[in-house]
Amino acid sequence: MTTMDVLLAGKKCATSSLVLAAILSIAPATSFAQDVTDAPADEEIEDQEAQLDTIVVTAQRRAESIQEIPLAVSAISGDTLAERGASDLSSIGSSVPGLNVSEQIGQARLTLRGIGVDNISTGAESSVAFNQDGVFFSRSGAALASFYDVDRIEVLRGPQGTLYGRNATGGSVNIITNRPTFDFEAGASLTVGNYDLLKTDGYISGGLSETVAARLSAQLQDRSGYGENIYSGTDIDSKNSQAVRGQLLFEPSDKLNILLGADYYQSDDRSNTYHYFGPAGFTVDGDPITPTAILLGGQVPTSELDVSTVQDPETRAEFWGTRADISYFLNDEITLRSLTSYRRSDYFLHTDINPLGVDLFPLDLTEVSDQYSQEFQLNWDTDRHKLVVGVFYLNEEIDGEFIAPLNLLAVGGPDLFVQGFYAGGQLETEAAALFAQDTYSLTDRLRITLGARYSWEHKTVADQSDFDFDRVFSPDNEPRFPVHNDDQTFESFTPKIGIDYDLTPDTLLYASFSRGFKAGTYNLGSAGPVLEPEEVDAYEAGLKSTLFSHRLRANIASFYYDYSDLQVGKVQGELVVLENAAVAEVYGVEGEFTFEPVDNLEFNLNASLLNARFDEYITADQARPAGDGVTLDENGVPAFNLSGNALPQAPDYTVDLGVQYTFDLPNASLTLRAESYWSDQVYFSAFNRDEISQEAYDIQNAYITYALDNGIRLSGFVRNIGDEEIRSAGQVASALLGSPVVGFVKPPRTYGVTISFDY
Repeated sequence: MTTMDVLLAGKKCATSSLVLAAILSIAPATSFAQDVTDAPADEEIEDQEAQLDTIVVTAQRRAESIQEIPLAVSAISGDTLAERGASDLSSIGSSVPGLNVSEQIGQARLTLRGIGVDNISTGAESSVAFNQDGVFFSRSGAALASFYDVDRIEVLRGPQGTLYGRNATGGSVNIITNRPTFDFEAGASLTVGNYDLLKTDGYISGGLSETVAARLSAQLQDRSGYGENIYSGTDIDSKNSQAVRGQLLFEPSDKLNILLGADYYQSDDRSNTYHYFGPAGFTVDGDPITPTAILLGGQVPTSELDVSTVQDPETRAEFWGTRADISYFLNDEITLRSLTSYRRSDYFLHTDINPLGVDLFPLDLTEVSDQYSQEFQLNWDTDRHKLVVGVFYLNEEIDGEFIAPLNLLAVGGPDLFVQGFYAGGQLETEAAALFAQDTYSLTDRLRITLGARYSWEHKTVADQSDFDFDRVFSPDNEPRFPVHNDDQTFESFTPKIGIDYDLTPDTLLYASFSRGFKAGTYNLGSAGPVLEPEEVDAYEAGLKSTLFSHRLRANIASFYYDYSDLQVGKVQGELVVLENAAVAEVYGVEGEFTFEPVDNLEFNLNASLLNARFDEYITADQARPAGDGVTLDENGVPAFNLSGNALPQAPDYTVDLGVQYTFDLPNASLTLRAESYWSDQVYFSAFNRDEISQEAYDIQNAYITYALDNGIRLSGFVRNIGDEEIRSAGQVASALLGSPVVGFVKPPRTYGVTISFDY
């Protein structure tokens, strides 16, 4: 069976995923997503060492085994993150089928099954929701803040509107941190590695009284840069951050618990600068364009890890927030919950869109966000019903600026060229939703799920785009162009229906239909019209099984998405903005497997086969003004017909294979692990140009952990063993600069050792 055969099967018939399960169940397998708890999978099985542990998650707002949840969800434990040396969200990109994580100008660019955030300008919103301890984080940059004292990460694929406060068409990434404990706990770790890496983590938790417990955790990170600014000799892509989190748990009675939390993250380093990947422009006559900086004698670095900028890059970020999580248990079946939060994000980036040693287009990007959210939930859990009812409200105000003193004066003089570019303004979002989902047991083995959501969202924008600093910042502060003011309201009703059946006590079959909705928005700083909402009809079918005396866990999902008005990013002028593509179609098959053929030996495999394509999409490309010679857009401008092109950040296949063996030693254990990850070509834009992509690649990682029974662990890691240069994101910069391709890169080979203890 070919790759395309499998993809077509995933689209046409959910039953095919079950056939694939039967084929793949005999193969060794699963993912970097390791077990979240140490509870036995079945306490009545006598041979306890011959079975895989149960993975318990709260993806459906209650604690359940991942094998009993009728949806595609992956989980990664905090212990696994620590053993792999993971410090932020980008560390888990290869660990979950269908998940692609990149970092672009400090923003987390998350895609699940080809759907995510495709706009990196200020005010951009992702189609993949990011939540920490139940709180939605609207700013994707905050999603990159360090992982520390984490219990687990859960990744849900597909629309999630009937269970979560903030609607998401692509999926949801949930971080669950460790809660305060009444028993005393403490731990610390120290990691040192190449590039002068020094990372420390620590936590302390315990009871302050019989009814009050507290937990304090913190992390410090510092390392030199992965690359060099060859113009100045300064390190770039460095890291320097500090983070702290405090929590107080009050349990005045068996019916009431109150969890108060606050966290703070700060960084100041030289990360997130643009790298040069090559030329991409053509004239109307079809002649290639040499980037302007090269024509002016600019310097091209020999390695894509390096840059050449007259001004050194600079990045500053400050994220903090508070939350109050209150649960009241009316009885053994009904729980009421209130979740209140406030988040603030303050981000600044100084980089160069033209990193070629000529000071043409330095860029300052600023984004400040204030977000308040309130959610109320009712959970009713009986033998027959698993009901969640919720009300959600969010208000966010964003101030953003994009300032670039375009230094083309030296080329043509002050009367020929404008003196700078400014784009910015304010964007306010007010959103409310009512949602509910109930899973009803028709029999002991057959269940039906019904869900619904009503979403209301109002956006207000006041923004401006100007191309002359003298006029923008004149003494009387009169803008050259008037500020653009507009507002728009969006409403939607989105249902869900699902059915699941226990074929055997260890095999679950499920199928579902759901509709996802992402409100329309504005491109802040473009002074442009509102975008239409993004909608998706999502079909999914899957199988979850535990076989061979609980030595093999095999989870498979097939899916088909029909998107309308998909919001797609493109370069327009000096900004990356969103526009609505007409129709997109996404389908595929994913698998996660864990196999323990003998005690202490484990194979892991996760894999994704994905076909994410535009069905209808016509748009112009400013780097190629002649278009394809045939197509015109709705304004009569030469354009390209992108029907059949792959969606950005959506490789046709990914495979993550791991194997580990644990040696039992006197009062200790020694675990050796090796991993290999393969990815098909990743396009960074809808135009699917090789110049704006990462070709197919594979990388390997290795880990070793020596753990004493007294809680002391010594770990070592090597990631990207082959020291491959891999692009993570890219775009074509302004045609004013000759349309160079610029973007961001993944880390080179990194290695280090960690010593840690838990008491």
